[in-house]
Amino acid sequence: MRRTLKFFLLLITPLILIHFESETRVSLHDLYPQSNKIYKDRNGKILRWVPDSRGERHIWTPLEKIPSYVQEAFISAEDQRFYRHPGVDFLAIIRAAKSNLMEGKIVSGASTITQQLSRITYPRKRTYYDKFIELLRSLRIEGLLNKKQILELYLNKAPMGNNLIGIQAGAKVYFGKALSRVTHSEAALLASLPKAPGKLNPYGKNMSSLLGRKNWVLQKMHSNGYINSKILNLSVKDRPLLKAKTFPFGSPHFVNHVLESSANHKTTIDLYLQRRVEQILKSHQFRLKRKAAHQASVVILDNKNSEILSLAGSIEYSKRHQGFNDGARALRSPGSTLKPFLFAQVLEEGLNTSTVLEDIEKKYKSPQGIYRPVNFNKKSYGPVSLRNSLGNSLNQTAVSLLNTIGYSSFYKKLQSMDLINFPSRGPEHYGLGMVIGNPEVTLVQLASAYAVFARGGLFLPAKYIIDGKTEKEIRIFSEEASYILTDMLSDPSARDITFGDFFSQKLPFKVALKTGTSTNYRDSWIVAYTAKHTVAIWVGNFNGQPTIGLSGAEGSGPILFDILNELYPNDSPSLLNKPAGVISREVCSYSGMKPNKFCPHVKRELFIDGKEPKEFCNYHNDSEGTHDLPPRFAIWLHKKYRKGVEGNYRLAGFSKNLEHVFQITDKLSIDGTKKHQHVNSSIEITNPINGEIFIMDRKEERYEIELNAFSSMPIKEIIWYLNGKEYERVRPPYQTKWHFSRGIHTITATSPGYLGDSVQIEVR
Repeated sequence: MRRTLKFFLLLITPLILIHFESETRVSLHDLYPQSNKIYKDRNGKILRWVPDSRGERHIWTPLEKIPSYVQEAFISAEDQRFYRHPGVDFLAIIRAAKSNLMEGKIVSGASTITQQLSRITYPRKRTYYDKFIELLRSLRIEGLLNKKQILELYLNKAPMGNNLIGIQAGAKVYFGKALSRVTHSEAALLASLPKAPGKLNPYGKNMSSLLGRKNWVLQKMHSNGYINSKILNLSVKDRPLLKAKTFPFGSPHFVNHVLESSANHKTTIDLYLQRRVEQILKSHQFRLKRKAAHQASVVILDNKNSEILSLAGSIEYSKRHQGFNDGARALRSPGSTLKPFLFAQVLEEGLNTSTVLEDIEKKYKSPQGIYRPVNFNKKSYGPVSLRNSLGNSLNQTAVSLLNTIGYSSFYKKLQSMDLINFPSRGPEHYGLGMVIGNPEVTLVQLASAYAVFARGGLFLPAKYIIDGKTEKEIRIFSEEASYILTDMLSDPSARDITFGDFFSQKLPFKVALKTGTSTNYRDSWIVAYTAKHTVAIWVGNFNGQPTIGLSGAEGSGPILFDILNELYPNDSPSLLNKPAGVISREVCSYSGMKPNKFCPHVKRELFIDGKEPKEFCNYHNDSEGTHDLPPRFAIWLHKKYRKGVEGNYRLAGFSKNLEHVFQITDKLSIDGTKKHQHVNSSIEITNPINGEIFIMDRKEERYEIELNAFSSMPIKEIIWYLNGKEYERVRPPYQTKWHFSRGIHTITATSPGYLGDSVQIEVR
């Protein structure tokens, strides 16, 4: 029998040891909690505190950052002999057992802080067996960690009620302050909660019980020598002021994006600036509503490193007018805001600010068909400088420039700045409309692209997280082109035609800016930058509903003024420093060329060194003050003459008598079969375009079209032919109207002694 018993004990003992070994195993991974995702602004202020999978919120705080009196409050409340026992206080167990036996019920516990840490980490049932396992595990924890480590873990894992874990979380929610700023009274209140976090809920009905427990903790702190009588008396009388149970929710659209893309929690946002931007947007809500615009978005960048300082995706983060939508990252037509990138490109390719462009009506053949751009106000201004074309946002000149350099080249430039969001759509998809808003972009992308100019031509994508990484900058434009482009965008006089003094009246300092308005006034844009900041603003409706005539200046401009005054309340911001490769020279105000003695007006312009005008002005050849325009301006000048506003312009090589120059002969009906081949020549047909197709209504028998041509040299007369037969002889501006029927037609324009031009069209 004894041998059997010995054998049984020898057999069962290892099994018991193995059992308790597995039951009481302790893991550092289990002991140390994973912090919630807490997103902070650049100054450490909490933007959002994301709960874990159990809905709990906790903030890890190292012991050295927890005030000593806070530690002492918890030790006094939970485990006065904490530093004198091995994890289990056997004296406290004996004392508690004696008290419970005398009372006939449980009136006292003996759990140490180490045991509570074990229970929190490895929850078990409240049986004697489970208490025994908890005791053994506590001894293991004490063998694995020192007292400071154990106390740090407990203070960070102690339940504080309302799904708050750890004392830092309790201090943030209940008192609205960091743990380092709590008072002795508040520390004692926090130390009271782990005993019964549900019953002693600060927001519950048992506030008197919680205050009583708080005062008991203070008495214990006094008896343990942690606080003196003065602090005790003051703290007992003090009733901590509780904050409403709210959780930070700053910059919601920004944080939503960061949640998707990063695990790093220190963001680039400036919470103070963010709140001011949100207030500014709300202040414009009524004004925009009157124009049927219900939403607006703002992005502000720090140009130094492209960090986002503020991002407001909507006026309010709510269901109202789809306010949960993020307008800062929505793809929309940017209107004219893409023009500066084209103008910077042509500056590098040899044009300059004084280069004369043709702001005249033209038609272009594109992959999408025939394209005829018009200016925003439906007017044409004839000869305009590169500077004035950009400042006044003239569509006709911009499209003409793009047609000259090719839309494939411009497409690559936009692509290098992340402004092409659908790479599968090549340059042919967007065509010449690329420069006036065909490619869809986001407000964040647009702000990043404009910051290129502020950084002297270097591109960095927008940055959301402060992670210490330095992105490699990409050279997009030269310093010289960036500086001159900035000078153009910050020149109030260059905006006179379209904007008057709208911006100079509202801003006490110079800022580079560009507006944009999409088709039917659906989107109102403005982007502005200084050396330090880039501000991008969009106004419109998330459902695509048009506004009531709200342009970029009128819609987004007033918001920009308020934001710039917020950014620069007391000083004027600087723009770019002038590079050594930028020079200043005098030019004729009309031709943009070197002035001669007859030029009536001279101005100074900026140039990339080596790209300044080399030839003298050919617009002014006498002292009469007339401006000789090249023949390509004949149609535009003729229209102005008809309206009585020809001014001092004339066509080079023609009589000063404009009435004689623009006299159009009567229609001639001359039979003939002479044919003219299409060749490169001094005469060019500008309307219609070769290959153009016209669709007639079934009821129509004849179709009217305007025939336009221009000559690179002064020609007194051009002869128009239809299908080989002479139709009409015309003087400048070489235009007439033609009524023709269905079919394929060949149209020719020529003149004796000059090579002509032919096009073929179809009428269906």
